[in-house]
Amino acid sequence: MLLTFLLSNRERITVLLCERIRQTAPAYAYMPWQELHARVSRGVEAFLEALQQDDFAPLGRFITDTVIARTLEEFPLAMLHAGFTAFGDILLPLLQECYGADIARMLEALQRLHRLKDTALNTLVMSYETRARAVFQEQQERLRDYSQQLEQQLIRVGDEFQTLQDFNESIIQSMTSGLLVADKATHCILKVNRAMEHFSDFCAADVIGKTVEEVYAGLHGLPIKEFADEVERQGAITLRKHRLYTDDGREFYRSIKGQVFYNRQGASQGVIVIVDDLSTTELLQETFSRYVSPQVLEQVLNSRQRPSLQSARCDLTVLFCDIRNFSHFAAHHAPEAVVDVLNQYLDLMVEVLFVYQGTLDKFLGDGLLAFFGMPLPQADHPCRAVQAALELQQKLTDFNTSRRRGCEPVLDIGIGINSGEAIVGNIGCEKRMEYTVVGDMVNLAQRLQARARGGEVLISDSILVHVQHLVTVYNTIEEQFKGCEYLVRAHSIGPRVA
Repeated sequence: MLLTFLLSNRERITVLLCERIRQTAPAYAYMPWQELHARVSRGVEAFLEALQQDDFAPLGRFITDTVIARTLEEFPLAMLHAGFTAFGDILLPLLQECYGADIARMLEALQRLHRLKDTALNTLVMSYETRARAVFQEQQERLRDYSQQLEQQLIRVGDEFQTLQDFNESIIQSMTSGLLVADKATHCILKVNRAMEHFSDFCAADVIGKTVEEVYAGLHGLPIKEFADEVERQGAITLRKHRLYTDDGREFYRSIKGQVFYNRQGASQGVIVIVDDLSTTELLQETFSRYVSPQVLEQVLNSRQRPSLQSARCDLTVLFCDIRNFSHFAAHHAPEAVVDVLNQYLDLMVEVLFVYQGTLDKFLGDGLLAFFGMPLPQADHPCRAVQAALELQQKLTDFNTSRRRGCEPVLDIGIGINSGEAIVGNIGCEKRMEYTVVGDMVNLAQRLQARARGGEVLISDSILVHVQHLVTVYNTIEEQFKGCEYLVRAHSIGPRVA
């Protein structure tokens, strides 16, 4: 949606940026409109291409092409700086126009675009430094042949270089991301910006020259040597949601990006580390936006008692759903047709789950796992799960009716539901965490689903006691399921008959 909106408004965005540049960069106030428009338009196209490909490379090429062929006199400092700044200024109104009242999606898009903008500014800094050094060297070589102009030329180049350095420093210090540069051989800190001082609670003057290991001795969760070795091996790595903790037990999450920086000969000099703070709101939003509806996400973010991502025991209801004989269907249809019908089916299922404020744990091939009662507590979670299951069956009946009209094969699903105590929270390893649910009661729900026939909903005794007013029991079985040490009573149900 965001990309479509920006693509359809690219000309308007270009015009807004041109007008803003003329206002904030006097040097370009008298540039012919067509020339200014053409330059800005190339930048907008590069930005949209980078966003479309989810790859910074197109924007990086634009910056490099803009800078590398120019002398210091021709560096478009003001226009590029004004362009990126102006883009940041118009982001919020554009996103409000795009998403309206959908604050969650607007914030997510705003963060994504700001990250791309900050990366562009960082690339601009490095491009200017690289080009400035090259130009400075060229000027030095030329000065040997023009000894009579040596003093004047050195003064001019020195002033220009200082201006460039001041500009680079201004960008680095104004970045919202923390930046740290460390030497490859010694791990000594060469530079930090103000944002990194804030994140780490230290003064730059106190840490420059010290090793990273010494400065961050009380911070755990990121083995520094292993991290540096991995950056050196891959060139760049990103840890999007990394958990760190201190000696006194405090924990927090950071987005950490490491990349190698090189000298003019292409030799590795050290590591640049860029750090972004993840607030509690951002962390919850990033985690739960994949599992719950926008309405539930808004309630989670606005709740006074926000749910914890730490694994904990909770009373909740689990629902498993699976298509019957889907392997046979897949074997007799083209892969494209299989994916298309599976996507239609899953869209239908998720839509119903979100109506009853269920949490989508994961897709399981042609099935899914969902639970009710977390992250928002729901006293009626058994009822919500059963109502969702009955509506799932009804929606699939309507779906099959439509498929029969088109002479297409129909789908049948079996559903199993169980209620009880389980572990819910972030489970996994540092490199991959998932908000999920585990426990014996989850396994039983899966066994019930496997036992259910196509079109059938099987629930346990722990569910029936809560939903008798909602359902009709068609059949009751008693069976010892795999992994259970006792007989389980399961009930085949349908909607309540008046």
